[in-house]
Formats: sequence, C-alpha cells, structure tokens
Amino acid sequence: MLLLALCGLAVAGGLVALVAWARGSEPDDGDGPARRENPLAGRAHVFWYGAPGSASLRMVRLRRIQLPLALVGGPLAWLFTGIPLTALLVPLAVFGLPWLFDTTRPDTHRIERLEALSEWTQRIADVLLLGVGLNQAIVTSRRTAPAALEDEIGELAARLQARWRPEEALHAFADSLADATADKVLAALVLRAGDSGPGLARTLSDMADSVREEVRQRRAIEADRAKHRTTIRWLVGIIVLVVTVGSFNTEYTRPYGTFLGQVVLAVVAALFVAIIAWMRALASHPPVPRLLTPDRRSKGGRRGPVQEPVEQLGEVR
Repeated sequence: MLLLALCGLAVAGGLVALVAWARGSEPDDGDGPARRENPLAGRAHVFWYGAPGSASLRMVRLRRIQLPLALVGGPLAWLFTGIPLTALLVPLAVFGLPWLFDTTRPDTHRIERLEALSEWTQRIADVLLLGVGLNQAIVTSRRTAPAALEDEIGELAARLQARWRPEEALHAFADSLADATADKVLAALVLRAGDSGPGLARTLSDMADSVREEVRQRRAIEADRAKHRTTIRWLVGIIVLVVTVGSFNTEYTRPYGTFLGQVVLAVVAALFVAIIAWMRALASHPPVPRLLTPDRRSKGGRRGPVQEPVEQLGEVR
C-alpha cells in the first residue's frame, strides 16, 4: 500500500511538472537572450488562476496552499482509508470547496463601487453647473473621490493631466470598472467630452439618481440571495463533516474498498459534484453585457459606445 501511495505522489509530481511546462516562461527584459514562450502558457494561466492577465495576490496565495494539500492529502487519504478513489476525491475537494464558497459570498464589492459611482457622478454634475469644464471637473473630483473608486478616479485624472484625449481616458476608466451600468454614465461623458454645458450636468444628475435606484434594488436582491447561499454553505459543510468523520470508522469505509464499492462511490461523488455545480450556477449571476465595446470597424481597435444603447441615454442639450 505504501508503494502505491508513493506511485501516486510520483504521478501527481509529473502532472505538476507538466503544468509548469505548459505555463512556459516569460521573456527577459533585455539583459539576456529572450526565452521562447510556450503557446499553451496563456491557456494554462487562465485554467490555473481563473482569468487572464496578472493573477491577484489572494489567488496566488490560495493556489500555493491548495497545491501541497492536494499532493499530500490525496495519497494520505488513500493510505489511511484503503480506498484508491480518495486519492482523486481529496484534491477535488481541496480545489472545489473554495471555488464553491467564493460564489456563495455576497457581492457587496460591486454594489459599493456602483454606489461610489453614483456619488462621483453627482459631484461632477454639481461642478459642471458652476461653469467648470469637464476635464477640470474630473481632475478636481480626485480630491474628494469615494474610497471604493479612489484609485480608478485618480488614474483617470492622471491620464487627463498627461494630455490624453478625453475619450481615450474615459474608455480606459470604463475598462477598469467593467460594468454595464458604469458604461451608461461614461458613454454620456464620451459623447459630450468637448461640450460640458448644462445639458450634460442635468443628464449626469439623472443618471446618478438611476444608479442609486439600481444600488437599492441590488441590495434587496443580495439580501434575498444571502438566505440561499447560507443554505448551500451549511449543506456542503455538513456533508463534508459527515464524510470526514465517517472515514475514521473502518466498518463504514470497508464496503467501499471493493470494486463494486469503488463504482458506487464514484457514482455518488459524481452526482454530488453535479448537484453542487448546479447549485453554484443558481447562486451565481452572470454580468450584464457592457455597452462600451471595441469598435471592429476601426483598424486601431478603438473603443466606442454601441449606437443602440447610447440612443437610450437621451439627448444632451
């Protein structure tokens, strides 16, 4: 049995080496010869960290903890219970449970950002009514920016002070927010970046009210979803606890050591994973498609607001 556990560790180590090879290496900055990048590096990065680009510090730390737990926990569970399938079920639980609980957390971060956006939009509208230009109003708003958007607004003001075109700076600001509701506000700013008359101020004030109403509705929806998310967490936690405690009882785990027991355990585990994935899909909420999308007609890939949604913003006079 110990030999089988060592073989399992060797196989797991080979898989880790395969993933490291697939990730490839980054080219040097110029001091040494450039290293060849593996074409699978991008796909492996997305698979491992869940998103393209630079991985968040939280995700990197989580993966550093999960990987040794999966490599050590799987063979130890097989050695302790005598059930070979546990060498696969333990890593699945190590990576699957955080994936599940991450979705069942309340989405307060996005709501706070939208609330900050409504506050910032109202401040811009008030400053425009005083006769200040749009660029100057945005730069001035950096001093009193809401905490949830302080970094993004600071970057927007810095781009404008660095002589960026207002449209390009606003598009970059929209990309940093990546929200359909924010795109409605920024589309109005992009369309009237060169004319910040009183019509724009009234439009921004109306949009600020609309965003505040959406924030109120989202808070009500999140409060209702919190009940179902709590139920999912308790259900999964109780099942995992019962299975963990039951694994210490040899009379309980002995039937699963046979071939038929392995098949039954595999079917039960597959059904459990399918149900959990279905519950996760119900708890998650896909984002609404954005309004500011890349303009395919432009060779440079400039971004512009989609014509149909922009028409719904109303005429700014």
